[in-house]
Amino acid sequence: MVLIQALSYTALAVVAALVGGVVAVYRPPGPQMESNVQHFAAGVVIAAVAAELLPDVHGRAPVVVVLGFAIGVATMLGIHHLSKTIQKRDIGGQFAGAAGLLITIGIDMLIDGVLIGVTFLDNPDTGVIIAVALAIEVLFLGVAGVVALPQDLGVAKKLAVPAAFGALLASGVVVGVLALEGVTGAPIAVILAFGSAALLYLVTEELLVKAGKVPETPVSTTLFFVGFLAIFLLDMLH
Repeated sequence: MVLIQALSYTALAVVAALVGGVVAVYRPPGPQMESNVQHFAAGVVIAAVAAELLPDVHGRAPVVVVLGFAIGVATMLGIHHLSKTIQKRDIGGQFAGAAGLLITIGIDMLIDGVLIGVTFLDNPDTGVIIAVALAIEVLFLGVAGVVALPQDLGVAKKLAVPAAFGALLASGVVVGVLALEGVTGAPIAVILAFGSAALLYLVTEELLVKAGKVPETPVSTTLFFVGFLAIFLLDMLH
């Protein structure tokens, strides 16, 4: 039952990845539009962490929380290092320029999927908010993944990338639910803390860093707060 519920909401993110891929193929966003979406996604993810994950983490044992955060930060730094190494060594043939980004996003999708699964096990209401927030994040990642591919690549091959992101996300949900169903206490707390750190890293070191490459505008700044408020209100009304 929990698995079906989690996958049904994860379908939003899977569709969002495909929509992002289609947009990137037929109407690639300009730098300013991309920055606007990144600001909005950053606000959404921060609100989800602040309203849903951190309150759940706050009541856990401090040692467990620190352990989860430390593992989360170390994992994200490791993924970042892997991405840079792949880029420097020009691995991936015609996909060399995109290989690091695609692998990073792929690993992130698995982590996000596991997090969705665990939040549905711990608190279905939290799971819904996290799934919705990550759907908006995945929309941007679907665009980013396709834009990074060689321009002469066929449409079907380009759209296979966001489809693979969706499959990895769903796989993470299945793994998270099946592996941790019935588990309580410290293991769940570690994963929630891990997920909080991973999502905060995504916002501060990925979304906002990339968005900052384009000059800030009142619109992009406003969209950050619109994204935050949208998820915060959704949490209040849910």
